[in-house]
Amino acid sequence: MNNGGVDSELRLADLATYLAIVRSGSVSGAARSLGVTPSQASKAVARLERQLNARLLVRGARGVSASEVGERLLPRIDDLLARSRALRTPAEQATPELTVVASAYLSMLLMPVLVQADLGVRLRSLELPPGVASAWASGHTFDVALTTGSERWPSSWVRSKVGTVRKALFCTPATAARLGPAPVDPARLTDEPFIAPIYGHQGQVVIGDDGCPLPHDRRRTGHETQTLTLALELAAVTGQLLFSPVLSARPYAERGALVEVAVAGWDVTEPLHVVCAAERVQARLQRLLLGALKGALGD
Repeated sequence: MNNGGVDSELRLADLATYLAIVRSGSVSGAARSLGVTPSQASKAVARLERQLNARLLVRGARGVSASEVGERLLPRIDDLLARSRALRTPAEQATPELTVVASAYLSMLLMPVLVQADLGVRLRSLELPPGVASAWASGHTFDVALTTGSERWPSSWVRSKVGTVRKALFCTPATAARLGPAPVDPARLTDEPFIAPIYGHQGQVVIGDDGCPLPHDRRRTGHETQTLTLALELAAVTGQLLFSPVLSARPYAERGALVEVAVAGWDVTEPLHVVCAAERVQARLQRLLLGALKGALGD
């Protein structure tokens, strides 16, 4: 149906493109995930905006996001696309999706736990730097966040403590021997290179916070990497220091590649929370998530 030469029929592909852009915060990023060009993605949104006579995207410091009107439409668009997928999929094969966001090391540690817990959902994993997830909570980008941060979450999100994550200093046995007997004086570490966390976010390199009591401006920076998996490998082959969650470093400690070094005055633990969008994550699924994660942490 045409109205003044403008196609007035909403296209599911345009709705899916708009939702992908909102979720990724980037036109080009959404285009890559959909296998189309950025120009095609932009045209799809422009077509929707003409048909709905409303502006659906706004640009900000963190990229593109839903406008006020688009924000109100997101649940309806999400529901419409889900119903469309269900029509194309046999009922017995249809599986609900759950998108979980976390920092890289929490994803590495805990996503396998959730997969093995058989939650009855298809899991999708997104990674964001620590302290960033709450800023995206209103965008329907994800359903669940695993976080050790102290962000403020919208009232529609339910935050539950799962347990605690202990962090400590790790290095090779040779480096530990050179540092001297434990507990090591923190002042002894200021001349030692640390492997530092960095994150690629919205086209920028962001310096990460590893939670180390010795701040970045008082220590030497060695190698830098976005993933804790690579940081552990680098610590094992370079002798540089790494402040790491103990759970992540455990396999390296068990095979003797790294050892934990006690430092005077350092006793770092962080509360781990699971934060759920209450309107999208049913109470039963929230309980299953909590149970699986608590079991993994031994709480």
